[in-house]
Amino acid sequence: MTYRILAVALLSGAPAIMIAQAAPATRICIAPATIESAPSAADAMTAVRDAFSSMLSGPGITAVPLQAKLQSLVRQEAKQSNCTYLLIPTFKHVHKSSSGGLLGKAALGAVQSGAYQAGGGSAASRVAAGAAQGAANQAEWHYAYTIKTKDEMTLGYRLESASSQVMLDDKASRKAESDGEDVLTPLVQQAAEKIVAAITKSTR
Repeated sequence: MTYRILAVALLSGAPAIMIAQAAPATRICIAPATIESAPSAADAMTAVRDAFSSMLSGPGITAVPLQAKLQSLVRQEAKQSNCTYLLIPTFKHVHKSSSGGLLGKAALGAVQSGAYQAGGGSAASRVAAGAAQGAANQAEWHYAYTIKTKDEMTLGYRLESASSQVMLDDKASRKAESDGEDVLTPLVQQAAEKIVAAITKSTR
């Protein structure tokens, strides 16, 4: 009976489907970023987490954001989450200006509520609208608004295997050319490309 079922499966092409369904996705645990400096550490941590989660999600890859703040606990949580890899980011934002404040927050709220119309509103509102258009998600949008011209961001990232072997340890910096520019997304995208390349190389 077993051989008859196997024969039918072979003739129908089912093995390819079964293999594709059975192949587990690569799980990448993302630790909360260590913030060296930033206008808002909590917002920066959320923006980095969401950006990496977005970039490292796709066919065969699942991003798993972690909650633990200490690296020793992060590794335990990664094991409990059955992650194949652990990503440990660091982030530094050197702020060149203190402008924005309450006016900036009010402008951002106006954009969120749909009050801003293209071609109108204050300069602060236009900056907020630019940030909203450039960022990939809400957390990045919020954080992009805090960016001022000449601000510099440095994103570090360390990729470890389940056995704590370091597979990638790198960093990159980028300066904002205008107020409200989404500097974080390009940094994360560049890092994500290298991370996926390192993972692909290790599985060959």
